[in-house]
Amino acid sequence: MEMILRYQTGLRAEAVLLAAGADRMRIAVRDGADTVELRLVFGRWVSEDGGPLEIESLISIPNTGIEHFCPDPAPMTRTAGNTMWTI
Repeated sequence: MEMILRYQTGLRAEAVLLAAGADRMRIAVRDGADTVELRLVFGRWVSEDGGPLEIESLISIPNTGIEHFCPDPAPMTRTAGNTMWTI
């Protein structure tokens, strides 16, 4: 599964999901030297250094098992004021 991450600084990065659980993900970031572990803390994904990030997109192949990891995804949108709203 491919994904696009958006860090708090506004930086976007392409990544590939290698493994996922209910509150952890192991990913490989494009041009990165090593894999990265993301953790779900109080409902937000954070990087290894504790910085929050957003998963902007997930590109999945049907019937590959994402259902156990993300059973009911809630789409989000960004307003002009950079406020996140769940739709």
